[in-house]
Amino acid sequence: MTNSTNRRRMLKATAALVLAATAVPSVALAARSLRWGSSSLGSSGYTILEALSNVTSKYTDLKGAVQATAGTTENFVLMHRDELDIAHTTSLDWVNAKAGAKPFPGVIEANQLLSYVQWKWPILVKESSDIMTWEDLRGRTYSPSKPGSGAATASKVLFEAAGMTDDIKYVYGAWGEVYDNFGLGQVDAVYGIFTNGFPAGVVAKAEAANKLRPIEFPLEVLQAANAANAGILVSELTPETWPSLDRAINVPALAGILGADTIVTAEEGYAITKAVLDNAEEVRGFGKALGGVSPESAVGGLLVGHPVNEGAAQYYKEMGIWRDDLTIAMS
Repeated sequence: MTNSTNRRRMLKATAALVLAATAVPSVALAARSLRWGSSSLGSSGYTILEALSNVTSKYTDLKGAVQATAGTTENFVLMHRDELDIAHTTSLDWVNAKAGAKPFPGVIEANQLLSYVQWKWPILVKESSDIMTWEDLRGRTYSPSKPGSGAATASKVLFEAAGMTDDIKYVYGAWGEVYDNFGLGQVDAVYGIFTNGFPAGVVAKAEAANKLRPIEFPLEVLQAANAANAGILVSELTPETWPSLDRAINVPALAGILGADTIVTAEEGYAITKAVLDNAEEVRGFGKALGGVSPESAVGGLLVGHPVNEGAAQYYKEMGIWRDDLTIAMS
């Protein structure tokens, strides 16, 4: 039996004793340090996890530190290795992790806590680019951040749905590097980041130097990507949130979900969820990336068919917003 397995069993046994003593998890916890996995420095994912970790530390005895990682795909692997407790994840990764599909080495189990954002991600080019349609991307260079990121994984699903699996030349790097190279003309196209529809900082900075335009994929391609991985959502980007557009366009999207390793107890899950959502106004004050956080959106963005931490589910039930189509993780 591995040390990891022993640790999981001990923590689950402790959680069972706590829950047996009280029907509702308490926020007064035995202090322990949680390891929060975010994304690359400067990304919206890093900013979001810093905010959620800070609020949790402020209102509970659960302290911890945020670690920069290669992204959401790597975060699942690190949770599986017991190197992270709480992680920034996307809807895309949950589907692949549960299935043990590439790029994961096998089935990975985790529990959902709350949803905090929707990222819309059109592929962007400069206004001056000769790439006019999605088919013009064949044979061109494209940057979706690092290989272990959700952006890279999602991009490959989209291009496969478009019949372009072997036609894209990927260039990888941290977000700052990706957009710097794009600005210098060393990359033809980049993964756009629009947090709840608003351009992320790297997009706004790039647009200040060069006019940008999105490459719109046909709706049937987006639907095919969703059929291949239900974590890739079909959404809409509008001029209301990005004034550079002259009309609304269909775009792929991902939901941001705060994930918890299975060793995170129901009591801890309750405390984190309550700390964040009881103080949603304070959380929203950390910036546009968290501007849509509310108890209703937190449970509304959770995925059907993937377990919810028992303590988080308890919080939603107390608030009267639990969804009966969701599944509660077994203790």
